[in-house]
Amino acid sequence: MFFANFPTLVYSLDGGKTNFIMTDFFRRVVATTNSLLTSTAYDQYTITDGETPDILADKLYNDSTLYWVILLANNIIDPRYDWPLPNNALSQFITDTYGSGNELNIHHYVNTFGDVVPSTYTSTAITSVTNTDFELSNNEAKRLISVIKPQFVPVFVKNVNGLLATGS
Repeated sequence: MFFANFPTLVYSLDGGKTNFIMTDFFRRVVATTNSLLTSTAYDQYTITDGETPDILADKLYNDSTLYWVILLANNIIDPRYDWPLPNNALSQFITDTYGSGNELNIHHYVNTFGDVVPSTYTSTAITSVTNTDFELSNNEAKRLISVIKPQFVPVFVKNVNGLLATGS
């Protein structure tokens, strides 16, 4: 379990009269290709529609509980929105975010270089980007991630546990 190696802390809601020992879930380890493993320990992976972190961990590492390794290696804090949504959930997200009937409204405009510009921009031709196109593009950009090669996962886990234990 991800939080098993986190340190604990004493917490009180009443000025110290009653103390609780709880997991210090505020502790955060940030993984970069230079900090916990060398960049050669990673592969690029494209997430398929409907693939979740635990499914991917099971597929790559034969252990779905190592989902946190994938999230941490990619600095994914909120898997609900930092991980690509399945197509059906993405459609609902777009409707919920922009309102029913507004999915095809213009979100912004881009020039021929792909830069966001105001609708009054006249230097070059501009193209409108709908709310749906914007969210689809953002979702697709989340599909390419770095995954730790299976043979390096034990080293990664050991390094993370060491960082958590020392508070570094």
